[in-house]
Amino acid sequence: MTLGQRISLYRKKLNISQEELGARLGVSRQAVSKWETDLSAPDLNNLIGLARELGVSVAELTETPEEPVPPKNTSKKWWFLLSVCVLLPVLIAGFLLYRINQPPAGQVSDYAEPASDFYLQWQVPRTDGREWYEFLTLGNQDVPFPFHTSLHLTAPEKIVTEGTDLHLAAVHHAVCGGLYVDYIRFQADPEQGQAAGDTICRISTMAPGFWTPRGISVGNEKSFVVDAYHSGKEDQAEGTLLYGLKEADGYSLVPHDYLYIWSAFEEGRGYQTIYFFIKDGLVAGISMELMQDMGDFYAAANNTSTFPVDENGDPDFSHRQDLPQEPIDATRQVYIAWNQLVTNENLSAEERYAYRRDVFTNLPDMDWQEFGALGGIDSSGTIFALLDWLSQQEHYSSGDIYFIQRGYAARGIDGAYAEDYCYLLSRALFSDPVAYAKALARSTADDEAVQTLIMGGTAYGADYYPADCETAVSALDAAINANALTAEETGWAKLLRYYLANPNDGYYADYPKTPAELEN
Repeated sequence: MTLGQRISLYRKKLNISQEELGARLGVSRQAVSKWETDLSAPDLNNLIGLARELGVSVAELTETPEEPVPPKNTSKKWWFLLSVCVLLPVLIAGFLLYRINQPPAGQVSDYAEPASDFYLQWQVPRTDGREWYEFLTLGNQDVPFPFHTSLHLTAPEKIVTEGTDLHLAAVHHAVCGGLYVDYIRFQADPEQGQAAGDTICRISTMAPGFWTPRGISVGNEKSFVVDAYHSGKEDQAEGTLLYGLKEADGYSLVPHDYLYIWSAFEEGRGYQTIYFFIKDGLVAGISMELMQDMGDFYAAANNTSTFPVDENGDPDFSHRQDLPQEPIDATRQVYIAWNQLVTNENLSAEERYAYRRDVFTNLPDMDWQEFGALGGIDSSGTIFALLDWLSQQEHYSSGDIYFIQRGYAARGIDGAYAEDYCYLLSRALFSDPVAYAKALARSTADDEAVQTLIMGGTAYGADYYPADCETAVSALDAAINANALTAEETGWAKLLRYYLANPNDGYYADYPKTPAELEN
């Protein structure tokens, strides 16, 4: 158990808050939080004060074994004095060595630590051996980048002026090693009374070594976040810790299972919010944002994407509400699902399965021209991109094969798109020829024209791969000879075999259209 864990344990046994303990010792609550999370260590005076307030000895608090009191023996006093002289420098050196490896809760660089809950702090190595700490806070800055810190760019700075709604402002995205800083640079506008300057609107990190004023850094357990930020206030009160569902859109700071969200109002800055991204029970990323562009309001639990938490940090879903959703047609369902699969790296296995299913099951009912229009200016590129993605799948289930076949009859497949789709049909065929024949047999009399279309497209696409055709014919022969198919499936397997074994440079108008025609 670390020193910080022991301080936390003894404090909680006495039911003392961090604020109260800090007040007794004459230090801030943030200092106590940093001690308990081992981001800093108390000095000797505070260590003695802690032991006094927590009702334990310094030895118990630091887990330093106390020497038993020897029997009174005046003849051995000089041995005792000699031991003290030898051990005292060793103990002092050991404590100083421990202090070197623990960031203290004291002065931060040359500037006073801000009276705010919304900044990140980190240690800066120095050649003179001094412990040096810097911080970066949200809001207006009195100097330009790097804002009184030693930060430097580790990648080209991105500057965005379009879409800011501010002709005299530009949004800067600065990557500084493990720290990401977004700030708005305002140009002077005397007519509007606007002065030039920079305003930091977001600070983010995915790296350890940066911590919040309450001592939370990447790598901490989720319980640290709950202990530091769960106030126990009413669910809708400002300063309440909230649970957020995993972000479902393509953007995310870091892969995560869920978020903890904490907001508060500060004079001069308005409402600000911290997001703790939790993955496998640990903090995977931290982001804090200035909320002025969101209407400068406190976002309480909405019970759709954010929820109140209990004392353990678990979400309370008792008042959960599902937002009403408008019906989405097959074309848009394919577009949404496909975009999630190719852009969102934060999907779980279950989500990937569900989106992939949405793509394949909606192929027969989609309109390819409308699908291309959803992609913007390059509609053809959007269509070809989906066809390429479908063709590059490593495995097709029997259901996938069926929907690929029926998708060939969907609206908007013509010209070059149809040729690419024939290639997709051949990939599905070669992946499992027997399953392909079975899928052809899953039809009614009304589907005869569709089956004929599929058969011709399949043969056209397969003509380019004679070696794969031979392998497919062998697989079909084995299934037919083993009586592994129903009578209807056998008929379609034989017809498919006939097309593959007798290529005709894409011309199949004179070929039999059904198993019955083949038999005759």
